[in-house]
Amino acid sequence: MKSEILNLKSPVYRFLNCRYSLSFILFLCLMPASVSAQPGPKQKKEQLQQQMKKLQDEIKNIEAAIKNTNAKKEKGLSEILSLQAKIRSRERLIGNISNQIDDLDETISETESDIDNKGKQVEKMKADYADMLRKSYQNIVLQNQVAFVLSATSFYEALRRYNYLLKVAEYRRNQAKDIQKAISELQQKRDELEENKGEKINLLKQQTHQKTKLEKEKEDKDQAVAQLSEKEKKLTVQINEKNRAAQKLNNKIQAIIEEEIRAAKKKAEDEARRKKSKSNTTSVVVNKKTNETMPLTPEEQALSKNFSNNKGKLPWPVERGHIVAQFGKHEHPALKGVMVENNGLDIKTTTGSEARAVFGGTVVSVFYLPTTQNCVIVKHGEYFTVYADMESVSVKPNQVVTTKQSLGKLHTDKNDDLTKVHIEIWRGKDKMDPELWLAGN
Repeated sequence: MKSEILNLKSPVYRFLNCRYSLSFILFLCLMPASVSAQPGPKQKKEQLQQQMKKLQDEIKNIEAAIKNTNAKKEKGLSEILSLQAKIRSRERLIGNISNQIDDLDETISETESDIDNKGKQVEKMKADYADMLRKSYQNIVLQNQVAFVLSATSFYEALRRYNYLLKVAEYRRNQAKDIQKAISELQQKRDELEENKGEKINLLKQQTHQKTKLEKEKEDKDQAVAQLSEKEKKLTVQINEKNRAAQKLNNKIQAIIEEEIRAAKKKAEDEARRKKSKSNTTSVVVNKKTNETMPLTPEEQALSKNFSNNKGKLPWPVERGHIVAQFGKHEHPALKGVMVENNGLDIKTTTGSEARAVFGGTVVSVFYLPTTQNCVIVKHGEYFTVYADMESVSVKPNQVVTTKQSLGKLHTDKNDDLTKVHIEIWRGKDKMDPELWLAGN
């Protein structure tokens, strides 16, 4: 009797279970929503993988740049800067892989818990059905599937009962299969995650090994630093010159921006007076703004908003390159204890490269300073981008430029064998970290 009850093909099982199928159907309808993949973690995983690919490409580009300068017996500042950039990228790559493994561990744990909970639910449902069949069997000892059909009052009713029993039986079999399929899919998902975790752990080991290899490159960097340190006096003179040049550049930029703010405020005040005069108002009230606030036309307001909305998405000011000097105050790469302050970013690139506008705007100034070479300032509403270290310039003041338009050819420092662009971003008179605005950072 027990074997008949638990047999999905038995008439008793098919007949009795049709009365209790509603709760079971509701349970099974809810299962696919739980089994389906969550878009959030998947999107995060894809983002981490994309970031990992970018970091790997970045390391390859830096290695190529180092290879180009490796032919020199006497290593200079250019190679030291590249080695530092490579170390930073490698550490970020290892951190990226660790984050991916952590996410996989969390997902695996959630999947295992999900499988366990749903397995218990299915087992409980089966136990409930078996208990129901035992209690109900005593009421139908004399009744079977044939009796249920023959007890109909008409032929058509009997036919409907027969078709109903066939459909219920097929439905129950399919639902039972779906339970097993759902559990199998969850198990398969866990297996895939375990496999991914193993791959990522191996990748982390590989990257850790590469970091060990990088220690050798650190030794090379230390040797290069030692070589440069022997020329400490000469370096100190150069650093002082560059610091003075950086201060001159900063003062020049501030003066230009202040003049732009003053001119914009005067224009706004003149416009306000003109409107007051037209309306025959006896008194003129001018909106007094702080020096940090720049009155903007509707077009400039839209441009500012557009620039701000592209934070983290701006293209690089060179076609290819890597950051060798970050924003803020840092220790000099070759002289310990000597601090240098950077108002922007220095991006090393290849000889002959050109500087590009990171966003559309209007050139407000082109000027030359001996150490920072030719400089260009582009206005984007209340924002300004500054490009320095150009050998020649291909734009002029008041010229409208577009995103990625060439501004001029970059200068190559013969002493350091270094071609770079210096970029700054200002909002009014406030300096901002360009690395937060460029894409891929």
